[in-house]
Amino acid sequence: MNSSPKISIILPVYNKSLFLRRCLKSITRQITELIEVIIVDDGATDGSSAICDEMANKEGFRVYHIKHGGVSKARNYGLDMVKGEYVTFIDADDSYTDRAINIMLKYADAHLNIVQFNHSRFVYGVNASPVQGLRRMGDYTLEIMPKYWPMVWNKLYKRSFLEENKIRFIEGMQFGEDEMFNADCYIANKGLHHAPDVTINHYFDDKKSLCRGELDLNRILILDNKLYERLDEAVTDGDEEAVKWLEGVIDGHHHSKTFRDYGYRLQDKGRYDVVYFVKNCDTDEELRYSLRSLEENWMFRDVWFYGGCPKGLRPDHHIPVSQDARSKFENVRNTMQEVCTNNAITEDFWLFNDDFFILKPVSEDMPPQYNGDLYERIVRIEDRHGQASTTYTRKLRHLASTLRNARLSTKNYAVHKPMLVNRKKMLEVLDRFPDEPMIRALYGNYWGIGGVDKHDMKIELLDFDKMDMVGAKWEFVSTSDDSFNSGNVGRYLKAKFNHKSRYEK
Repeated sequence: MNSSPKISIILPVYNKSLFLRRCLKSITRQITELIEVIIVDDGATDGSSAICDEMANKEGFRVYHIKHGGVSKARNYGLDMVKGEYVTFIDADDSYTDRAINIMLKYADAHLNIVQFNHSRFVYGVNASPVQGLRRMGDYTLEIMPKYWPMVWNKLYKRSFLEENKIRFIEGMQFGEDEMFNADCYIANKGLHHAPDVTINHYFDDKKSLCRGELDLNRILILDNKLYERLDEAVTDGDEEAVKWLEGVIDGHHHSKTFRDYGYRLQDKGRYDVVYFVKNCDTDEELRYSLRSLEENWMFRDVWFYGGCPKGLRPDHHIPVSQDARSKFENVRNTMQEVCTNNAITEDFWLFNDDFFILKPVSEDMPPQYNGDLYERIVRIEDRHGQASTTYTRKLRHLASTLRNARLSTKNYAVHKPMLVNRKKMLEVLDRFPDEPMIRALYGNYWGIGGVDKHDMKIELLDFDKMDMVGAKWEFVSTSDDSFNSGNVGRYLKAKFNHKSRYEK
């Protein structure tokens, strides 16, 4: 064989004896001296190893047997062995179309870093009608490829490009390893070139294949975390094009059925934990329905209960906290202190109350933290009630003064929206302002602002008794016990979220 083949085909093999010969036949019938095939037997135990050995003495083939370590390890091993100017991958249960190798050789002469080809998908057997995976020919930049194919088996990569950018598969990943490899490629190359030709038949007739096997949440989260790592790197590098593209990729995942099946919904970037401050009580129906709305309409990591854990509910984590302080303010403050010193919680976390509900999917990265300026809100309240001042607005004025004295914007206040808290910054605030209500004013837990009287100001301000709850324009609702148990809001919430969440036993 030519000492410098044009293309190296890497074929990882693990327990594919039923399909491997079909794959090998599609290669051997069109192999040329410009092609080398690297077969990596990943410790197969079903007879595939023997089929691999049949190819060991054939021209253009090299066979390696390694200890089982997963497809990423096998592909990386193949990358270390290749000699070709270009590299492509094929799975043992797939096959090349006629003339596929000649087509790839033509594009190898074009000296492109990444070439993507069309493909045919066969579902449940070779006799099924194929579904064509087609894209228009041309150069696709990150800006115009928000939807893309994550797989590696329909692409051709320039080896020097991979080496210069140190691109390899992440070993140990059992879901999304192709996608991470390609994400690194796309970011480094700022896109790819798409060719119009169909080069590969991809089969879904192996029920034990990784892409058809059972997934679990941990596997999905590993992929999610890796994508966020790349996003953080792009932010650090100031690569705005990569940042925008990765954000689109992550959003696309969170909209996908695979992610929704595991509790993900159409939401913001699900990077953060959700922390509930929970009363010590046997039952809390508001919290039950709050969790249902959270699971349906929010993106998040884990749910933490700090304080109580009502019967029938099962958060991801429960941290009992004493609630014996002299006031609600002190209880909240002490709880916040414990939350912010827990390094197991994400550095930023969403702060929720048990009487907080999300009515519809929220697509923003972070909901606005205010309804206009706090002082303007005070004026609106006073005008509406036809009086110069109320107990409520006096407390709001004190809060506004506190914020201004702390050189914080009075636009940082919100009555009924989730608050994104940074643990380190919150600890600084708790230390600097030990007696001020600025931290939990969001839910009225400091200084008794709202959340206590059955005529909850948060409800009254939004006219829930007057509004048509069906198709409500509000994204967020916060209730009082009275409004939840016997009011229009409670009836609406119970009907809207009538399916159990995964946090109910």
